[in-house]
Amino acid sequence: MRPLSPPPTRVAPRVAFLTALTVALTIAATACTAASAHAAGRPGPAGVPAPSVDPHAAATTSWTTFDQNGLRTGVDASGASFSPATPAWTSPALDGTLYGQPLVATGRVYAATENNTVYALAADNGAVLWSTHLGTPFNPSTFPGGICGNIHPTVGITSTPVIDTARNELFVVAAEQSGSDAAHHLVGLDLYSGVVFLDEVIDPHSVTSPAHELQRTSLALTDGRVIVGFGGNSGDCEPYHGLVVSVPEAGGPTSVFTVANLPGDSQGAVWMGGSAPSVDSQGNVWVATGNSAYTTAGSPYDNSDGVLKLDPAASLLDAFAPSSWTSDNATDADLGSTTPALLPNGLVFEVGKARTAYVLRQAPLGGVGGQVATSPGFCGSEAFGGSADLNGTLFVPCGDGLRAVQPTASAPTALWRAASGVHGSPIVAGGLVWSISSGTLYALNASNGTTVQQFPVGSSASSFPSPSAADGLVIAPSANQLHAVKGPAGLPGPPTPRPPTPGYWEVASDGGVFSFGSAAFYGSTGALRLTRPVVGMASTPDHGGYWLVASDGGVFAFGDAGFYGSTGALDLRAPVVGMASTPDGNGYWLVAADGGVFAFGDAAFAGSTGGLTLRAPVVGMSAGPDDAGYRLVASDGGVFAFGDAGYFGSTGGLALTRPVVGMAVPSASTTGYWLVASDGGVFAFGTAPFAGSMGGLPLVRPIVGVASSHSGAGYWLAASDGGIFAFGDAPFEGSTGGLALSAPVVGMAGGPSPA
Repeated sequence: MRPLSPPPTRVAPRVAFLTALTVALTIAATACTAASAHAAGRPGPAGVPAPSVDPHAAATTSWTTFDQNGLRTGVDASGASFSPATPAWTSPALDGTLYGQPLVATGRVYAATENNTVYALAADNGAVLWSTHLGTPFNPSTFPGGICGNIHPTVGITSTPVIDTARNELFVVAAEQSGSDAAHHLVGLDLYSGVVFLDEVIDPHSVTSPAHELQRTSLALTDGRVIVGFGGNSGDCEPYHGLVVSVPEAGGPTSVFTVANLPGDSQGAVWMGGSAPSVDSQGNVWVATGNSAYTTAGSPYDNSDGVLKLDPAASLLDAFAPSSWTSDNATDADLGSTTPALLPNGLVFEVGKARTAYVLRQAPLGGVGGQVATSPGFCGSEAFGGSADLNGTLFVPCGDGLRAVQPTASAPTALWRAASGVHGSPIVAGGLVWSISSGTLYALNASNGTTVQQFPVGSSASSFPSPSAADGLVIAPSANQLHAVKGPAGLPGPPTPRPPTPGYWEVASDGGVFSFGSAAFYGSTGALRLTRPVVGMASTPDHGGYWLVASDGGVFAFGDAGFYGSTGALDLRAPVVGMASTPDGNGYWLVAADGGVFAFGDAAFAGSTGGLTLRAPVVGMSAGPDDAGYRLVASDGGVFAFGDAGYFGSTGGLALTRPVVGMAVPSASTTGYWLVASDGGVFAFGTAPFAGSMGGLPLVRPIVGVASSHSGAGYWLAASDGGIFAFGDAPFEGSTGGLALSAPVVGMAGGPSPA
């Protein structure tokens, strides 16, 4: 009899997946199965450069988001001195104009152009390591009747990207030509190669003309989501609304907040002079908004001309607006041209086009007219971009010259104004305030604003360019080049190599094997004419080899996997559907659809369901703690345990949305297992942790297999097109989801540890 059990663990998932259109990082397969996928990134002429002649010993630091961190303090974390600074290198000319702030990670500098090309350059010499060109950028002249704006001849990647070092992934938003309109793609790229991990159109369905929405706001990360702001083009061409779009880093359904969304309303840009939303310690998102079409006193507040606090899913939590918000809207004097500065004393500082500075409380923000203090005329002209925060002293990008201020509950008063008139979004590095204006990179004394040094860098495409600083460099963009200056310690060392990663294999029904991450390719049957199709695979315990099994029980051994026998010459009552290796790798079991079990090598026969009438066919199996036990799973999720393999539950008594297609055991445990259904629903039993599923989400192709990560704290799901979905600590290492395969994928196995 099938053992009965309590209901399985299946909780509301926090999905972490990559779409089946993902490009493979590394594919190893025979020529008859599928061609290898080449990296989308192209190495530069110099490749990875040799170590610099004067590398310094400072620890590698990074600048992975606009103004260095979520609070947008803009302070270099390396502690490197720039007294004095000297020119380090100038990059080759890139293929389009630069609007965003350069980013730095892994000893590489990253930049993106309006031609939709992303570059990685060596931080020690500026050589191009790879470049990846995305889709064709949007050409405004193709839009019927033309469209306003000041970015020409094409609009591509305008905002500063963002990097998630835990995922080794850089995110950009690219405006791509879509007929005569534009489409905004969120693209994730591998930091080391430029390979595309993710490409998803994120324009909300409510947007009828994406070309009217300019993605100028720098990207932000919070709670596993990419935060994207939208506003209008220069000139406020309609129709558009201010938008905050929240997208899971792995792709998937978006959440959207729309500004100025009351009847008859419009505009309300989220752009902040190109700076990024601030992210507080709870992961909440702070933006400032532009003017809307509501310009009449007494109008209901529409979230324009204000400061908004949103949760990571872009739901509104709190808001502030000046009492003058409607008149500000009428004169295009909106507050939303800079990023809200969140201060350690619980206050918020904000100044915009109206030149009035506002001090707010972080909780509550105060609603309309609820400021703590205000200072009219704080800036002599409009302010644009982000402020830098050095221990509570803000350096504010007023248009007539940077100002320093230490905001309190009193009306803010400037400590100094930069006499040089430098006004670009500032940062702080080596105790100096750095800013770009009129083609010059300035270093200012933080205590009085006087110029300490200056370096010509050339004209900029952006009206508010901003430098970055990491690895002992300050890096400034000009129109289509990057310019680095170094401190007395010298240049950084060469770029760091890719860290070792876990891996996995996928197998197709013709026996073609696809190898990803650290999982090595040992061979396949892709070039052979098989009697019956391959139905599954298993890896050896040391992951130095694997077996493939066909539906007639024929076994194919590769690498250090030993051949111990097969049923290929027998007349079976039911086709073989899966296999499992003994824990020492010196034997294996095969299982047929009727539950018949065939043992080879040191694998002991402990029983089967071959003589029973089953309610559903067997679809897979897993090994127990030694060579004396195993489990079978049927398509209804019924589990049959034999020998010393423990039984921990099943879905045999439940009405499933889709049939179960496989099972896996956590690598570090013998007291639990997962079942997976063809819709990607995951059922966890015993000590196997539930880390997410695809149940309830649309799939391009059905799920066909599951494999455990090395630690057992996560798992991968494989679809029949080779799309991989990664959960828990199982990293995504590539897939065949975007390739035309000779035969469908039928199974997978986990690879070695990265250690």
